[in-house]
Amino acid sequence: MFGVQPVRSRELQEQIATALGCDFFKDTYAFFAGEMTDDGTTVTSLIGLCQFTFDPTCSVIKSLTPALGCEEDEAMTILVRTVMYSVYRAEIPYLTISEDVYPVDKIKKMGFRKTEAGWQIDLKKFYESPCHYNAGKE
Repeated sequence: MFGVQPVRSRELQEQIATALGCDFFKDTYAFFAGEMTDDGTTVTSLIGLCQFTFDPTCSVIKSLTPALGCEEDEAMTILVRTVMYSVYRAEIPYLTISEDVYPVDKIKKMGFRKTEAGWQIDLKKFYESPCHYNAGKE
């Protein structure tokens, strides 16, 4: 069983980033995905980390790093969906990711569309009709 949780301290965020071999962005928020014990109380292994910023108009994913062997894991998609929902609940309209953060083919599969601002999801449109939003991808 896996879970996605917010990282509640900078020290833990830095430890997870180091364990996954990615840069630590100290001025970001973060969620991690991990394999959990059956009772859901203990993380047994890391699956991935997503570090992101936001302001009233847009949230930006600064890093999306899977653990070795977890690049194709559905948990990475769920990790991004968790970030999307958190940003949406904060009434921030867009989530952006760049090609240097994650491979383009995987960005597209997660629903991001190429815009002038980069790879972006219009969260309001996505949550109003996720199936229609994904069907309209370029």
